Amino acid sequence: MNDEDKKIKEETQTETSEVKESTDKSEEYLNNWKRERADFINYKKDEARRVEEFVRFANEDVILEAIEIVDDLEIAVKELKDMGLEPVVKKFKDLFKKYGVEEIVVSGQKFNPELHEAMETELGGEKMVQIRTGYTMYGKVIRPSRVKIIK
Repeated sequence: MNDEDKKIKEETQTETSEVKESTDKSEEYLNNWKRERADFINYKKDEARRVEEFVRFANEDVILEAIEIVDDLEIAVKELKDMGLEPVVKKFKDLFKKYGVEEIVVSGQKFNPELHEAMETELGGEKMVQIRTGYTMYGKVIRPSRVKIIK
């Protein structure tokens, strides 16, 4: 092999290694771009979920204040029969349903510290008596039920 053939061979090897190096770098850049793109898509999904969650619970404070009003109205309904307050209470409860608010069921249930707040205990059976209605909003407890536990 003469000098010129050696030189051509070296140049070819150099060019081949440069092409391989360029190909490797371009593949690395492409893979990095794909990862970043996937991360960005996941970020957008997570952010959309956070915004949705924020919107769902943005009214929680107002709902809690309205619940206090409903408590007072329910007391008035019990004390002052025939005042026509039942339809008002029903309208509030329908509004609550519209915003994913539901009453926590107490009768026939066992005590659950995530849903119930024990205010007192008595002897005389195995049941709970509701003292104050509790509520969930889209499955999250926004106000636990206050109960009397009868053992």
